Amino acid sequence: MPYSPAHKAQSRERILTAAIDLFCRYGFDQISVTQVMKQANMTHGAFYAHFKSKSALYGEAIKQGAVNSLWSKEQHKITRIEHFMTLIDAYLSMGHVNQLGAPCPLACLVTDVAHRNPAVRNSYQATFQAMLKGMSKQLSTLGFANPNALAQHIITSLVGTVSIARTLDKELQQSLLDNSRKELYQRLIPNQSRD
Repeated sequence: MPYSPAHKAQSRERILTAAIDLFCRYGFDQISVTQVMKQANMTHGAFYAHFKSKSALYGEAIKQGAVNSLWSKEQHKITRIEHFMTLIDAYLSMGHVNQLGAPCPLACLVTDVAHRNPAVRNSYQATFQAMLKGMSKQLSTLGFANPNALAQHIITSLVGTVSIARTLDKELQQSLLDNSRKELYQRLIPNQSRD
C-alpha cells in the first residue's frame, strides 16, 4: 500500500530537519546521507524517494533552514525599531552562535556553500535575496532612507559576526557579538546605545 501524500510530506520534513541541523553544525563534506537518515530515524533507502542526491538535499535544506530561522519566524512582528533591535539581540546571541535554536543557514554555511555546485549556490543566493527583500521592506516601513543598502549592511554584519563567532573561544565570541550589536544599534538609532 503506497504512503499517503501527508506521510510523504512528513517524511520529507523529517529528513530536511535532520539535514539542516547536521549540515549547519558540520558542513556538507562531514555529513553523509546515512547520518542524515539516522538522525531522521528513517532507513537509508527512504532517502531517494525524496531527493535525487546529497547535493539536492543540501540545496533544499538551505531554503528550508531559512524558512525555519529565527529571522524568518519573527520578522512579521516588527512594527517599531525596538522590535527590530530585539531581533538583532536574539540573532547576535550565544544561543544562536551555539545553534541552540533554529540555525540560520546564511551564517552557518557561508564558506561551505562557496565550494558547491551552482544549484546549491543559487539556493543560498535566493535565501539571501529573500532576507534582503524582507528586511528592506521593514526598514522602508520604519522610515529609513536607502533601506536596501542598510539591509545589506545589517545582514552582512549579522551573518559575518555569527559565522566568525562560531570559530572563536567564548570570551572572543561574546566580545565580537557585543561590539557588532553596539555598531548596529548606532546605525539604527544614532547617538544611542543599548547595553
